[in-house]
Amino acid sequence: MQKIPSVVTPITLSLLSASALANPDVTTREYKLLLNPNLFTSATESTKANEYFTSFTSVVESAIARDVSGSLTLDKTRTVKFYDTAGSCLLDDLGYIFRDRIENSQSEVTLKFRSPDPYIADFEDLSASSNQAETKLEADIGSKTSNPFNIVYGHSTTSPNTRTINDFEDINVHFPGFDSNYNISDSTALSLVGNLSIYERVYDGGLIDLGSIDAEVSLTFWYTSIPSGSQKPVVVEVSFKYEDASADYTKAVVNRAKQSFDAMLGLTSWNSTSSVTKTQFVYQYNPSFCN
Repeated sequence: MQKIPSVVTPITLSLLSASALANPDVTTREYKLLLNPNLFTSATESTKANEYFTSFTSVVESAIARDVSGSLTLDKTRTVKFYDTAGSCLLDDLGYIFRDRIENSQSEVTLKFRSPDPYIADFEDLSASSNQAETKLEADIGSKTSNPFNIVYGHSTTSPNTRTINDFEDINVHFPGFDSNYNISDSTALSLVGNLSIYERVYDGGLIDLGSIDAEVSLTFWYTSIPSGSQKPVVVEVSFKYEDASADYTKAVVNRAKQSFDAMLGLTSWNSTSSVTKTQFVYQYNPSFCN
C-alpha cells in the first residue's frame, strides 16, 4: 500500500496525482455478440428479437440461477455515420473513431480511442469544449475464433453537435485535447467512411440480475437503407452492459456476467459465424476507402 508522507509538498502532490492517473476506472463493461442477420427481416424484427430474447433468458437464468426480466421493445431509431480521411484513414490508423449519431434531427458526435491496454486508453486526452459532453472508459468484451473472451478498452467522449462535418476542424473544435495532442490541420478533409449511412434500430428493455447490479440487454439492427418489408439487416448485435461510477464491481457480479456471456455463446443456432465488429463492418464495406 502506498504511504502518504506526513509532509505534503508540491512534488509529493504531483507524484500522488500521477499515481492516481495510472489507475483507470472502467465505469462501464459491455459484452457484445453478433447474431446471424439472415435470421431477421425488417417485417419480423420485433417478433424475432423477442424470440431470441426468450432463448437468451432461458440459458442465462440457468447459468447464473438468477432472473432475466423484461422484454425487448424498439427504443431508438437513428442514423449513424463514421468519418475519416479518404485514402489514408488517419483516425483509424491512430486508434480512433469519429462517429455521428442523428436521432430526431439532433446530432451528437463521439470521439473514441480504443486499445487492448486500459492504461493507454485512459491516458488519451478526450476533453471536450462543451459542458454537456460525457466521457467514459469502458471495456468492450466480445468473442473471436482465436479468443472467445476478447477485451478492448474504449475511452470516449460524446458531445452535442450542430456543425456540418466536413474536415478536422469539426473534430478539433469539439475536442481540444485531441487537437493539442495531434495537431492535425483544421483543413484536412473528412469523408463518410465507405460512403455509408447506417440506419440503426435498437431494442431495449431486458435486464439481467447480476446481484448488486443489473445489466441492461439490447439488440441492435443495422441496415444500409431505410428498412422495410423483407429487407434483411447487415448486422445484428446483442449486448448487455452494467455500470458503476466508482468501478467497484464485486466478484459475484463479474463472474455472473462472464457466465451469462458464456451462455449466450452456447446459442449457436442464433450466432453469427463472423467475428467482424460493427466498426470493422463499416471500414470494410468499401475496401478501397482507406487505400
